[in-house]
Amino acid sequence: MRKTIITALVLVTFIALVLLAAGKVATAPANEPIGAAPDDLPVTAVEFSDSRVRVVSGWAITGAEEKAAVLLVHGIRSNRRSMLGRARLLFENGYSVLMIDLQAHGESAGERLTFGYREADSVSAATSYARNLWPGKKLAIIGTSLGGASAIFAANRHRADAYVLEAVYSSLRDATENRLRIRLGPAGAALAPLLLWQTSLQLGFHADELSAVDRIGDLKAPLLVIAGEKDDRTTLANSKALFSRAAEPKRLWVVPDARHQDFHRFNEAEYGKRVLSFLELRLKQSAK
Repeated sequence: MRKTIITALVLVTFIALVLLAAGKVATAPANEPIGAAPDDLPVTAVEFSDSRVRVVSGWAITGAEEKAAVLLVHGIRSNRRSMLGRARLLFENGYSVLMIDLQAHGESAGERLTFGYREADSVSAATSYARNLWPGKKLAIIGTSLGGASAIFAANRHRADAYVLEAVYSSLRDATENRLRIRLGPAGAALAPLLLWQTSLQLGFHADELSAVDRIGDLKAPLLVIAGEKDDRTTLANSKALFSRAAEPKRLWVVPDARHQDFHRFNEAEYGKRVLSFLELRLKQSAK
């Protein structure tokens, strides 16, 4: 019996250490040089500070005077360059565009990834910056995955006039369970609590604070939710739960056969048609 108890304690300790190491890897910053701006867009490099006085880096592109502006926010372990396809689509149709690196990503300051908690500061600061840069213009936010979640968590401070949220998790708990299930099978989800308890220890907040489904009501603006039919990281059920809690007016577009990926690149023609139609409808009162 004593040997069994000791063996069990050793196993539990080993699992805890493995999960602790996994947590450190998962929250490691994703900073890297962005490189030169694209030649085909009239890009201006910008920098501003968030509420914690961290530098947020980005690119601004001024479009037609009579059109609205759009803030583009990338997914986890990515940066503003991943949103260039969307920036080109929007600029070609007259929109002004602000693209940022979330905190601890690309060239923006930050020590750890926080799955939307501190990244929301970047979005809040960028929303305010865009309003000041283009006064009188209406503003939409297009956020993919982490970027969309961060936009939700920022909405109680600085709100946009419309939102396009792509593959956004319903809660950090759901997202963690989904990823563990992918890697470890059905039993993997049972390890989620052991991984999530680290958030308060390592990052200073409780995992349950990051529940997009509980905060999406803060948007109070027209919403387009885009979900991948075969997404196993943000499942279709997760996206539908998020959509169900959002206020009207809202739309849901389920992209056939798409997984957790770049929906614009997956189907450029349909993405352009649906997103531009949504923006034209919801931002048509922009000041000239």
